[in-house]
Amino acid sequence: CDDECSGLLISDMDRLYRIITDVTLTTPLPPPYKALYRFENMTEELKHMLSPHKAPERLLQLADSNLGSLVVEMDQLHSRATKVSADGEQVEDDADRIHKRAEDLEQFIRDTLLGAKGKKKKK
Repeated sequence: CDDECSGLLISDMDRLYRIITDVTLTTPLPPPYKALYRFENMTEELKHMLSPHKAPERLLQLADSNLGSLVVEMDQLHSRATKVSADGEQVEDDADRIHKRAEDLEQFIRDTLLGAKGKKKKK
């Protein structure tokens, strides 16, 4: 092996020696934070998925309850819509009647005015 090959091997051995001597077995090794963080997230997710509030039976019961209240609310809304529709028809009938009376009043006023003009001409 030439000098370059030996020099690389010696420097690698020197680096390995420094790594080994820097490690002391009396101090604890730092925990692997990435792995612990991943396990913590997985644990929280599993807790959430296994919680009693997420149980399929509980979700079905909640959905059934919501469906029942939705049906009641729809019935109430239908009743209100029917009442509003009936009120609208009544208002339309009242408006037609008032319009007819206004036309009759207009005609009466015209007839009265014509009658008054006719009497005025006779005098």
